[in-house]
Amino acid sequence: MRVDDRELMQALLDSPSRHAIVVTDLKGNITLWNRGAEGIFGYSREEIVGVNAERLFIANDRRNHVPDKEMRQARREGCAEDFRWHIRKDGTTFWGDGMMYPVRIHGRDAGYMKVLRDATDQKRRHDEHQRLAFVDALTGLPNRAELYRRLVDMIGSAQRHDELLVLHLVDLDHFKDINDSFGHMAGDAVLRTAAERMREVLRTTDLLARLGGDEFAVVQPGAHSMDAAIIVAGKLREALAQPVSIEGNEIRASGSIGVSAYPLDAANTEQLMGNADVALYQAKAAGRNQYKLYEAPVPR
Repeated sequence: MRVDDRELMQALLDSPSRHAIVVTDLKGNITLWNRGAEGIFGYSREEIVGVNAERLFIANDRRNHVPDKEMRQARREGCAEDFRWHIRKDGTTFWGDGMMYPVRIHGRDAGYMKVLRDATDQKRRHDEHQRLAFVDALTGLPNRAELYRRLVDMIGSAQRHDELLVLHLVDLDHFKDINDSFGHMAGDAVLRTAAERMREVLRTTDLLARLGGDEFAVVQPGAHSMDAAIIVAGKLREALAQPVSIEGNEIRASGSIGVSAYPLDAANTEQLMGNADVALYQAKAAGRNQYKLYEAPVPR
């Protein structure tokens, strides 16, 4: 779409609209500004006409020359999408949803017209939906899907830097009994407390996730040796063994932990998860409240 009818353009500018309509010359200086733009950006026509439209962009976009790139794209392709943060007169920001088009008058390039709306609410709802898709609602930790996504990246980083990556699978012992004896609200409180206590003994570079139910995972990147993995597993076990006080009840919980490492005993995400699960099963079979390192089966 090319805007080449001056009367149509002026009619758009004069019409009542909740959309900002901003017209600039070829250098990006604002020449026309509608009432919708006044409402969204906070500038009157008298304040903004003659000012370069880069003022409407956030500082990072100005540094990255986004206004110029947008004009070049509109000229080259006939339009340019504008889905980004913008800044108002009062310094607050909003998420813009709009398009920029080249303006031609009497067949000659004359500038650009942008039609933009404030889509901040929609942007925040979208971001929240995206966040919830990868976050466990009860604990606020990354969920299983996010763990897998990040674990793939972390294995790639470990491979590039020739580092050890350790996975600890954690399962709370006898959690069903806690739910049956004290109720699901108490069970939820135990899960939240377990997450908080594990987080307290981990480094900021470690990844803690909830897989679902009473299962958690800890990814320990950059471990110098399996001795470092054993230290972390021991800290996790001790943290989970502390009693939890809920509404006057002292609930004793513990955790079983299975440990596997890339590249010592796994070549990819699936093997790492599978081997840690085998080690977790061995920890439970050995009496729970302990950790086990994965050991490859001895060939017969």
